[in-house]
Amino acid sequence: MNAGKYLRRITAVLLACTLLGVFTGCGNSDNTLVLNKILELESEVSELRDEVESLKEASVEKAEAPAKEEEPQEEEKETETSAPEEEPEPQETEAPEPVLAKAGGPSEHGQLRVEDGVLKDANGNPFQLRGMSTHGIGWFPDYINAGTMEDIKNHGGNVFRIAMYTQADSGYIYDPDRNMQLVEKGIELAKAADLYVIVDWHILDDGDPNIHIDKATTFFDTVASNHANDPAILYELCNEPNNTGWDAIERYAYTACSVVRQRSPQAVLILGTPDYSSKLQAPMDEPFPQADNLMYAFHYYAGEHQDFSALQNAVDRHLPVFVSEWGIGKDNSGSPALDAGRNFVDYLNANGISWCAWSLCNKDEVYSVLRPDCSKLSGWEDSDFTDVGKLIFGAMGG
Repeated sequence: MNAGKYLRRITAVLLACTLLGVFTGCGNSDNTLVLNKILELESEVSELRDEVESLKEASVEKAEAPAKEEEPQEEEKETETSAPEEEPEPQETEAPEPVLAKAGGPSEHGQLRVEDGVLKDANGNPFQLRGMSTHGIGWFPDYINAGTMEDIKNHGGNVFRIAMYTQADSGYIYDPDRNMQLVEKGIELAKAADLYVIVDWHILDDGDPNIHIDKATTFFDTVASNHANDPAILYELCNEPNNTGWDAIERYAYTACSVVRQRSPQAVLILGTPDYSSKLQAPMDEPFPQADNLMYAFHYYAGEHQDFSALQNAVDRHLPVFVSEWGIGKDNSGSPALDAGRNFVDYLNANGISWCAWSLCNKDEVYSVLRPDCSKLSGWEDSDFTDVGKLIFGAMGG
Protein backbone atom coordinates (compact mmCIF):
# COMPACT_ATOMS: atom_id res chain seq x y z
CA MET A 1 0.00 0.00 0.00
CA ASN A 2 1.43 3.41 -1.01
CA ALA A 3 1.39 6.63 1.05
CA GLY A 4 -1.27 8.39 -1.17
CA LYS A 5 -3.79 5.68 -0.52
CA TYR A 6 -3.26 5.98 3.26
CA LEU A 7 -3.80 9.74 3.09
CA ARG A 8 -7.16 9.32 1.29
CA ARG A 9 -8.35 6.87 3.98
CA ILE A 10 -7.32 9.22 6.77
CA THR A 11 -9.20 12.09 5.15
CA ALA A 12 -12.35 9.97 4.90
CA VAL A 13 -12.14 8.92 8.53
CA LEU A 14 -11.62 12.49 9.72
CA LEU A 15 -14.66 13.61 7.69
CA ALA A 16 -16.71 10.87 9.27
CA CYS A 17 -15.60 11.97 12.74
CA THR A 18 -16.63 15.54 11.96
CA LEU A 19 -20.04 14.56 10.79
CA LEU A 20 -20.61 12.38 13.83
CA GLY A 21 -19.56 15.22 16.03
CA VAL A 22 -22.01 17.51 14.31
CA PHE A 23 -24.81 15.00 14.54
CA THR A 24 -24.03 14.39 18.17
CA GLY A 25 -23.98 18.09 18.93
CA CYS A 26 -27.42 18.40 17.25
CA GLY A 27 -28.79 15.56 19.40
CA ASN A 28 -30.15 13.52 16.42
CA SER A 29 -28.38 10.17 17.35
CA ASP A 30 -27.57 7.94 20.28
CA ASN A 31 -24.67 9.62 22.00
CA THR A 32 -23.04 6.44 23.29
CA LEU A 33 -23.08 4.77 19.91
CA VAL A 34 -21.70 7.80 18.23
CA LEU A 35 -18.89 8.22 20.77
CA ASN A 36 -17.86 4.60 20.40
CA LYS A 37 -17.73 5.01 16.66
CA ILE A 38 -15.66 8.11 17.00
CA LEU A 39 -13.20 6.28 19.26
CA GLU A 40 -12.88 3.46 16.72
CA LEU A 41 -12.27 5.93 13.96
CA GLU A 42 -9.69 7.82 16.02
CA SER A 43 -7.90 4.53 16.76
CA GLU A 44 -7.87 3.70 13.07
CA VAL A 45 -6.56 7.18 12.29
CA SER A 46 -3.76 6.67 14.81
CA GLU A 47 -2.84 3.33 13.27
CA LEU A 48 -2.91 4.83 9.80
CA ARG A 49 -0.61 7.64 10.96
CA ASP A 50 1.82 5.09 12.42
CA GLU A 51 1.86 3.15 9.19
CA VAL A 52 2.43 6.35 7.20
CA GLU A 53 5.38 7.24 9.46
CA SER A 54 6.74 3.73 9.00
CA LEU A 55 6.45 4.11 5.26
CA LYS A 56 8.29 7.45 5.39
CA GLU A 57 11.11 5.98 7.47
CA ALA A 58 11.39 3.00 5.15
CA SER A 59 11.45 5.31 2.14
CA VAL A 60 14.21 7.43 3.71
CA GLU A 61 16.27 4.32 4.63
CA LYS A 62 15.87 3.01 1.12
CA ALA A 63 16.97 6.33 -0.33
CA GLU A 64 20.00 6.47 1.96
CA ALA A 65 20.93 2.80 1.60
CA PRO A 66 22.97 3.08 -1.65
CA ALA A 67 25.15 5.85 -0.20
CA LYS A 68 25.84 3.77 2.89
CA GLU A 69 26.70 0.70 0.83
CA GLU A 70 29.11 2.68 -1.38
CA GLU A 71 31.27 3.84 1.54
CA PRO A 72 32.92 0.49 2.22
CA GLN A 73 33.38 0.00 -1.53
CA GLU A 74 35.13 3.34 -1.78
CA GLU A 75 37.33 2.49 1.20
CA GLU A 76 38.15 -0.86 -0.34
CA LYS A 77 39.03 0.82 -3.62
CA GLU A 78 41.33 3.24 -1.83
CA THR A 79 42.97 0.34 -0.05
CA GLU A 80 43.57 -1.42 -3.34
CA THR A 81 45.15 1.61 -4.98
CA SER A 82 47.25 2.57 -1.99
CA ALA A 83 48.55 -0.96 -1.36
CA PRO A 84 51.43 -0.77 -3.86
CA GLU A 85 52.63 2.47 -2.24
CA GLU A 86 52.73 0.78 1.16
CA GLU A 87 54.83 -2.08 -0.16
CA PRO A 88 58.55 -1.33 0.19
CA GLU A 89 60.27 -0.74 -3.11
CA PRO A 90 62.75 -3.47 -3.98
CA GLN A 91 66.15 -2.46 -2.69
CA GLU A 92 69.15 -2.76 -4.98
CA THR A 93 71.64 -5.00 -3.28
CA GLU A 94 75.31 -4.40 -3.89
CA ALA A 95 77.15 -7.27 -5.51
CA PRO A 96 79.40 -8.99 -3.00
CA GLU A 97 83.03 -8.07 -3.32
CA PRO A 98 84.96 -10.74 -5.15
CA VAL A 99 86.82 -13.07 -2.86
CA LEU A 100 90.61 -12.96 -3.08
CA ALA A 101 91.88 -16.05 -4.84
CA LYS A 102 95.29 -17.11 -3.55
CA ALA A 103 95.64 -20.62 -4.86
CA GLY A 104 95.25 -22.47 -8.12
CA GLY A 105 97.07 -22.11 -11.39
CA PRO A 106 96.43 -21.26 -15.03
CA SER A 107 93.97 -24.11 -15.57
CA GLU A 108 91.65 -22.54 -12.99
CA HIS A 109 92.35 -18.80 -13.25
CA GLY A 110 93.38 -18.37 -16.88
CA GLN A 111 94.74 -15.16 -18.35
CA LEU A 112 95.56 -12.62 -15.64
CA ARG A 113 95.04 -8.88 -16.04
CA VAL A 114 95.58 -5.66 -14.10
CA GLU A 115 92.60 -3.49 -13.19
CA ASP A 116 92.50 -0.49 -10.83
CA GLY A 117 95.89 -1.37 -9.42
CA VAL A 118 94.89 -4.96 -8.67
CA LEU A 119 95.92 -8.25 -10.28
CA LYS A 120 92.81 -10.20 -11.31
CA ASP A 121 92.12 -13.57 -12.84
CA ALA A 122 90.13 -14.36 -15.97
CA ASN A 123 86.90 -14.31 -13.94
CA GLY A 124 87.55 -10.77 -12.71
CA ASN A 125 88.39 -11.82 -9.16
CA PRO A 126 91.32 -10.29 -7.27
CA PHE A 127 94.11 -12.82 -7.47
CA GLN A 128 97.38 -13.35 -5.60
CA LEU A 129 100.45 -15.19 -6.79
CA ARG A 130 102.74 -16.73 -4.15
CA GLY A 131 105.84 -18.68 -4.95
CA MET A 132 109.60 -19.07 -5.26
CA SER A 133 112.31 -17.52 -7.33
CA THR A 134 115.30 -19.53 -8.44
CA HIS A 135 118.77 -18.26 -7.79
CA GLY A 136 120.69 -17.66 -11.03
CA ILE A 137 119.77 -20.61 -13.24
CA GLY A 138 123.26 -20.65 -14.72
CA TRP A 139 124.67 -21.54 -11.29
CA PHE A 140 121.82 -23.69 -9.91
CA PRO A 141 120.18 -25.34 -12.94
CA ASP A 142 119.31 -28.60 -11.15
CA TYR A 143 116.47 -27.00 -9.19
CA ILE A 144 114.54 -26.72 -12.44
CA ASN A 145 112.87 -30.12 -12.20
CA ALA A 146 109.38 -31.59 -11.96
CA GLY A 147 109.72 -32.47 -8.26
CA THR A 148 110.60 -28.88 -7.37
CA MET A 149 107.44 -27.65 -9.08
CA GLU A 150 105.30 -30.17 -7.23
CA ASP A 151 106.84 -29.20 -3.88
CA ILE A 152 106.06 -25.54 -4.48
CA LYS A 153 102.51 -26.40 -5.44
CA ASN A 154 102.04 -28.75 -2.46
CA HIS A 155 103.08 -25.99 -0.09
CA GLY A 156 100.41 -23.67 -1.52
CA GLY A 157 102.47 -21.84 -4.14
CA ASN A 158 101.20 -21.10 -7.63
CA VAL A 159 104.08 -19.31 -9.37
CA PHE A 160 107.70 -20.10 -10.29
CA ARG A 161 110.12 -17.28 -11.14
CA ILE A 162 113.01 -18.10 -13.48
CA ALA A 163 115.84 -15.71 -12.65
CA MET A 164 118.09 -15.62 -15.69
CA TYR A 165 121.09 -13.38 -15.06
CA THR A 166 122.19 -11.25 -17.99
CA GLN A 167 125.75 -9.95 -17.52
CA ALA A 168 126.96 -12.48 -14.90
CA ASP A 169 129.63 -14.99 -15.86
CA SER A 170 127.09 -17.71 -16.58
CA GLY A 171 124.42 -15.31 -17.83
CA TYR A 172 122.62 -14.88 -21.10
CA ILE A 173 125.05 -12.37 -22.57
CA TYR A 174 127.87 -14.95 -22.50
CA ASP A 175 125.91 -18.15 -23.02
CA PRO A 176 122.53 -17.43 -24.63
CA ASP A 177 121.84 -20.94 -25.91
CA ARG A 178 122.25 -22.70 -22.55
CA ASN A 179 120.22 -20.06 -20.73
CA MET A 180 117.45 -20.19 -23.29
CA GLN A 181 117.26 -23.98 -22.92
CA LEU A 182 116.98 -23.66 -19.14
CA VAL A 183 114.27 -21.01 -19.45
CA GLU A 184 112.27 -23.20 -21.85
CA LYS A 185 112.67 -26.18 -19.54
CA GLY A 186 111.46 -24.14 -16.56
CA ILE A 187 108.44 -22.87 -18.47
CA GLU A 188 107.34 -26.33 -19.56
CA LEU A 189 107.84 -27.94 -16.12
CA ALA A 190 106.03 -25.11 -14.34
CA LYS A 191 103.09 -25.31 -16.73
CA ALA A 192 102.97 -29.11 -16.35
CA ALA A 193 102.52 -28.57 -12.59
CA ASP A 194 99.84 -25.94 -13.29
CA LEU A 195 101.96 -23.07 -12.03
CA TYR A 196 102.24 -19.60 -13.45
CA VAL A 197 105.79 -18.72 -14.48
CA ILE A 198 107.71 -15.43 -14.50
CA VAL A 199 110.43 -15.08 -17.11
CA ASP A 200 112.91 -12.70 -15.48
CA TRP A 201 115.54 -10.72 -17.43
CA HIS A 202 117.73 -10.49 -14.36
CA ILE A 203 119.94 -7.43 -14.75
CA LEU A 204 122.17 -6.54 -11.78
CA ASP A 205 125.74 -5.47 -12.57
CA ASP A 206 124.45 -3.98 -15.80
CA GLY A 207 122.39 -1.46 -13.85
CA ASP A 208 121.00 0.41 -16.86
CA PRO A 209 118.75 -1.96 -18.83
CA ASN A 210 119.54 -0.07 -22.04
CA ILE A 211 123.10 -1.43 -22.02
CA HIS A 212 121.98 -4.76 -23.48
CA ILE A 213 118.66 -3.73 -24.99
CA ASP A 214 119.45 -5.52 -28.24
CA LYS A 215 120.00 -8.80 -26.38
CA ALA A 216 116.86 -8.22 -24.34
CA THR A 217 114.89 -7.65 -27.52
CA THR A 218 116.11 -10.93 -29.01
CA PHE A 219 115.44 -12.85 -25.83
CA PHE A 220 111.88 -11.60 -25.28
CA ASP A 221 110.99 -11.97 -28.93
CA THR A 222 112.13 -15.62 -28.84
CA VAL A 223 110.23 -16.51 -25.66
CA ALA A 224 107.07 -14.63 -26.66
CA SER A 225 107.14 -16.24 -30.11
CA ASN A 226 107.49 -19.72 -28.63
CA HIS A 227 104.63 -19.07 -26.19
CA ALA A 228 102.42 -16.58 -27.95
CA ASN A 229 99.26 -15.72 -26.00
CA ASP A 230 100.14 -18.24 -23.28
CA PRO A 231 98.15 -17.20 -20.16
CA ALA A 232 100.62 -18.95 -17.84
CA ILE A 233 103.57 -16.65 -18.61
CA LEU A 234 104.38 -13.27 -17.07
CA TYR A 235 107.40 -11.24 -18.20
CA GLU A 236 109.69 -9.36 -15.80
CA LEU A 237 111.32 -6.86 -18.16
CA CYS A 238 114.27 -5.90 -15.96
CA ASN A 239 115.05 -7.17 -12.48
CA GLU A 240 116.82 -4.43 -10.50
CA PRO A 241 117.76 -1.27 -12.39
CA ASN A 242 120.38 0.67 -10.44
CA ASN A 243 122.58 3.70 -10.83
CA THR A 244 120.19 4.97 -13.45
CA GLY A 245 117.06 7.09 -13.52
CA TRP A 246 113.38 6.50 -14.23
CA ASP A 247 113.71 8.13 -17.66
CA ALA A 248 116.20 5.48 -18.75
CA ILE A 249 113.98 2.68 -17.40
CA GLU A 250 110.98 4.05 -19.30
CA ARG A 251 113.01 4.38 -22.50
CA TYR A 252 113.99 0.72 -22.23
CA ALA A 253 110.44 -0.32 -21.38
CA TYR A 254 109.00 1.18 -24.59
CA THR A 255 111.09 -1.27 -26.62
CA ALA A 256 110.74 -4.32 -24.37
CA CYS A 257 106.98 -3.89 -24.00
CA SER A 258 106.47 -3.56 -27.73
CA VAL A 259 108.38 -6.78 -28.42
CA VAL A 260 106.29 -8.86 -26.01
CA ARG A 261 103.00 -7.21 -26.97
CA GLN A 262 103.48 -8.18 -30.62
CA ARG A 263 103.26 -11.85 -29.61
CA SER A 264 101.23 -11.80 -26.38
CA PRO A 265 99.12 -8.63 -26.23
CA GLN A 266 97.41 -9.64 -22.96
CA ALA A 267 100.46 -10.80 -21.00
CA VAL A 268 101.11 -9.24 -17.60
CA LEU A 269 104.43 -7.35 -17.59
CA ILE A 270 106.52 -6.46 -14.54
CA LEU A 271 108.76 -3.41 -14.80
CA GLY A 272 111.71 -2.84 -12.49
CA THR A 273 111.94 0.41 -10.54
CA PRO A 274 114.86 2.64 -9.45
CA ASP A 275 117.45 1.76 -6.82
CA TYR A 276 117.29 -2.04 -7.14
CA SER A 277 113.48 -1.96 -7.42
CA SER A 278 113.11 -0.46 -3.96
CA LYS A 279 111.75 2.98 -4.91
CA LEU A 280 108.21 3.50 -6.19
CA GLN A 281 107.86 7.25 -6.04
CA ALA A 282 108.87 7.79 -9.67
CA PRO A 283 106.18 5.53 -11.16
CA MET A 284 103.64 7.05 -8.77
CA ASP A 285 104.52 10.54 -10.01
CA GLU A 286 104.96 9.52 -13.64
CA PRO A 287 103.37 6.16 -14.50
CA PHE A 288 104.64 4.40 -17.59
CA PRO A 289 102.30 5.43 -20.47
CA GLN A 290 101.85 1.92 -21.87
CA ALA A 291 100.42 0.79 -18.55
CA ASP A 292 97.86 -1.81 -19.67
CA ASN A 293 98.46 -5.05 -17.78
CA LEU A 294 101.70 -3.69 -16.37
CA MET A 295 102.88 -3.88 -12.75
CA TYR A 296 105.85 -2.32 -10.98
CA ALA A 297 108.43 -4.42 -9.17
CA PHE A 298 109.23 -3.89 -5.50
CA HIS A 299 112.03 -5.79 -3.72
CA TYR A 300 112.50 -6.00 0.03
CA TYR A 301 114.98 -7.72 2.33
CA ALA A 302 114.25 -7.78 6.04
CA GLY A 303 117.34 -6.75 7.98
CA GLU A 304 118.74 -4.76 5.07
CA HIS A 305 115.82 -2.45 4.36
CA GLN A 306 114.55 -0.34 7.22
CA ASP A 307 110.88 -0.68 6.37
CA PHE A 308 108.47 -1.15 3.47
CA SER A 309 106.63 2.15 3.72
CA ALA A 310 107.33 2.78 0.01
CA LEU A 311 105.19 -0.25 -0.82
CA GLN A 312 102.43 0.78 1.59
CA ASN A 313 102.27 4.26 0.10
CA ALA A 314 102.10 2.86 -3.41
CA VAL A 315 99.32 0.42 -2.50
CA ASP A 316 97.36 3.25 -0.89
CA ARG A 317 97.71 5.14 -4.18
CA HIS A 318 96.43 2.07 -6.11
CA LEU A 319 99.71 1.58 -7.95
CA PRO A 320 99.85 -2.02 -9.26
CA VAL A 321 102.85 -3.55 -7.48
CA PHE A 322 104.30 -7.05 -7.70
CA VAL A 323 106.86 -8.03 -5.04
CA SER A 324 108.85 -10.16 -7.45
CA GLU A 325 111.66 -10.66 -4.95
CA TRP A 326 111.87 -10.57 -1.16
CA GLY A 327 113.69 -12.42 1.58
CA ILE A 328 115.79 -12.17 4.70
CA GLY A 329 118.90 -10.02 4.34
CA LYS A 330 122.46 -10.65 5.45
CA ASP A 331 122.54 -7.82 7.98
CA ASN A 332 120.87 -8.43 11.32
CA SER A 333 119.85 -11.84 9.98
CA GLY A 334 118.83 -13.45 13.27
CA SER A 335 115.52 -13.33 15.03
CA PRO A 336 114.83 -9.58 14.46
CA ALA A 337 115.19 -10.00 10.70
CA LEU A 338 112.99 -13.09 10.72
CA ASP A 339 110.34 -11.23 12.68
CA ALA A 340 110.53 -8.33 10.22
CA GLY A 341 110.25 -10.76 7.31
CA ARG A 342 107.24 -12.41 8.90
CA ASN A 343 105.54 -9.05 9.37
CA PHE A 344 106.26 -8.21 5.74
CA VAL A 345 104.81 -11.37 4.24
CA ASP A 346 101.81 -11.16 6.57
CA TYR A 347 101.16 -7.71 5.12
CA LEU A 348 101.46 -9.05 1.58
CA ASN A 349 99.05 -11.91 2.20
CA ALA A 350 96.57 -9.75 4.08
CA ASN A 351 96.45 -7.27 1.18
CA GLY A 352 96.56 -9.79 -1.67
CA ILE A 353 99.88 -8.54 -3.02
CA SER A 354 101.63 -11.08 -5.23
CA TRP A 355 105.14 -12.20 -4.35
CA CYS A 356 108.08 -14.46 -5.08
CA ALA A 357 110.75 -15.17 -2.46
CA TRP A 358 114.52 -15.39 -2.92
CA SER A 359 115.98 -17.96 -3.30
CA LEU A 360 115.53 -21.63 -4.17
CA CYS A 361 118.96 -23.14 -3.58
CA ASN A 362 121.27 -24.52 -0.88
CA LYS A 363 123.96 -21.85 -1.23
CA ASP A 364 125.64 -21.11 2.09
CA GLU A 365 124.10 -17.69 2.61
CA VAL A 366 121.23 -16.28 4.62
CA TYR A 367 118.97 -15.81 1.57
CA SER A 368 118.74 -19.54 0.79
CA VAL A 369 115.65 -21.57 1.71
CA LEU A 370 117.57 -24.89 1.85
CA ARG A 371 120.29 -25.85 4.29
CA PRO A 372 123.82 -26.03 2.81
CA ASP A 373 123.99 -29.73 3.72
CA CYS A 374 120.72 -30.54 1.94
CA SER A 375 121.47 -32.25 -1.36
CA LYS A 376 117.84 -32.99 -2.22
CA LEU A 377 116.44 -31.38 -5.33
CA SER A 378 112.82 -31.98 -4.26
CA GLY A 379 110.78 -33.89 -1.71
CA TRP A 380 111.98 -31.61 1.08
CA GLU A 381 111.07 -32.13 4.71
CA ASP A 382 110.96 -29.50 7.42
CA SER A 383 114.47 -30.39 8.55
CA ASP A 384 115.82 -29.59 5.06
CA PHE A 385 114.81 -25.94 5.30
CA THR A 386 116.70 -23.07 6.86
CA ASP A 387 114.77 -20.81 9.21
CA VAL A 388 114.28 -18.55 6.20
CA GLY A 389 112.97 -21.48 4.17
CA LYS A 390 110.54 -22.50 6.91
CA LEU A 391 109.18 -18.95 7.01
CA ILE A 392 108.83 -18.64 3.23
CA PHE A 393 107.36 -22.07 2.47
CA GLY A 394 105.01 -21.68 5.41
CA ALA A 395 103.80 -18.34 4.06
CA MET A 396 102.86 -19.82 0.68
CA GLY A 397 99.87 -21.59 2.15
CA GLY A 398 99.22 -19.27 5.09
